[in-house]
Amino acid sequence: MIGDVTIGIHALARGARLLNKPGVRIYVIIPLAINLLLFGALIWYGYSLFYPLVEWMMSFVPGFLDFLEWLIWLFFGTLAALTVFFTFTPVANIVAAPFNALMSEKIEIYLTGKAPSTNVSFARMALDAIGSQLHKLVYIMLWALALFLISLIPVINLIAPVLWVIFGSWLLSLEYLDYPMGNHELVFDEEKRRLRERRGIALGFGGAVMILTSIPVVNFITMPVAVAGATLLWVEQFRDNPAD
Repeated sequence: MIGDVTIGIHALARGARLLNKPGVRIYVIIPLAINLLLFGALIWYGYSLFYPLVEWMMSFVPGFLDFLEWLIWLFFGTLAALTVFFTFTPVANIVAAPFNALMSEKIEIYLTGKAPSTNVSFARMALDAIGSQLHKLVYIMLWALALFLISLIPVINLIAPVLWVIFGSWLLSLEYLDYPMGNHELVFDEEKRRLRERRGIALGFGGAVMILTSIPVVNFITMPVAVAGATLLWVEQFRDNPAD
């Protein structure tokens, strides 16, 4: 079990070194640029709405209290930073899903010398990738609701924080291993079955991704690193399955 956890953690570090390989970098840059533009536009739009409100509020404030304007803008900046921090990863995953699937395919070609055996078009791959994200979103909501209810039960709720960490690690493994597995047309239930067979790897990998995702700025590049690491795990640990 401990050995599997180590394999999962190490895969993330090894995955980072794959992002500079031929044909891979473009799938890192494009979705990152799209998401930065998206969030930049949203912040600018929020600023354009907030600025007149601040000016109107300050028109009623005496001159000696002008410093309050800086406090208001500090509040706006903090709110914007928190919004980006908590929403960037889920939004980025939906926007980048088709690119992540293609990145995973390119990395698998680099590692194995051959592409996944599928004749699916880019349009179909994009729809399948986005559909998978929505499927996982429902799965997450149901389990999150169950854990929330557990958190409300006295005594039992003492273990709730541990359960949340385990659940988060499991979900992040599902999130990123879905790309290489999806490229081989594995359905969501089959993906879960394979990960359950190597829970240590799944939890080690997902836990490492969770730590990186929680670090501001670093979380911007965590997604492509996790896709690369997940593809590496697929090739080395999950691809050759007796059930195939």
